[in-house]
Amino acid sequence: MSDKHHMPDPEKVKQTVANLRRTRIEMEEFGLELAEINARLEHDIHQQRLQRARRALNRLAAESQAIERI
Repeated sequence: MSDKHHMPDPEKVKQTVANLRRTRIEMEEFGLELAEINARLEHDIHQQRLQRARRALNRLAAESQAIERI
């Protein structure tokens, strides 16, 4: 075995670093897109729960009025 260290081709190193930078930025973009999707889903779930609660309150109010008429 040789104790000699092999230096990589500077152009290859430059290309690899550029590719890694691009990949990092793409991953950040995908992460932000996922966060946006998650926020939209959370909003939709919140709206569904709010509508469900309002429907339940409306039903209770209608039942209460029906009982008062008796």
